Amino acid sequence: MDYYFSSIYMARIFIALTLEKDFNNQIIEIKKELKSNLLKDANISWQKNDQHHLTVCFVGEMEPEQINQMNENLKEINFASLSNSIDLTEISFFPNEKSQVLSALVKPSSHLKTLHEKVERIVVNIGFGSELKDYRPHITLGRFKEKDRPHYEFGIFEKTLKGKVKQLNVFESEFDKGKTEYTLLESFEF
Repeated sequence: MDYYFSSIYMARIFIALTLEKDFNNQIIEIKKELKSNLLKDANISWQKNDQHHLTVCFVGEMEPEQINQMNENLKEINFASLSNSIDLTEISFFPNEKSQVLSALVKPSSHLKTLHEKVERIVVNIGFGSELKDYRPHITLGRFKEKDRPHYEFGIFEKTLKGKVKQLNVFESEFDKGKTEYTLLESFEF
């Protein structure tokens, strides 16, 4: 798919795994539990139930030609060789305890790390720098609106929650009127 925009248009791009319906429903149940108990009085902007995803790579501002080139290269990944199973280990803040982002942390399996490395190589080859950080997979549940939020203890799940992802997607992210909106640009099925 080719995107035609004016030459000054830059899109804020990230690449993420989309959850299968049953797995997404588990995430929704976790949020319901948090909203009705521990976080019932917290001022949180919750992630929309149809927008849960596991970010593989945040790219940043890209021109349409770069997006097209990246998508062509992503088509070359052999998704059949990768597992589509992921494990949630705990609820925590991302990237650290002082953060405003509430997340379900994902076990960084070898298949997930391999996918991340392949995507990172594609992004680097079209001129975007590598983050040079350890990949810390997570699914955003919500964002606290106040910087001085109270301290919360969530702990590790008694039993790892298992789920599946169905596709790798390229999204454009736009921040408008205090909310982040995602537009799907391209999908690659597992």
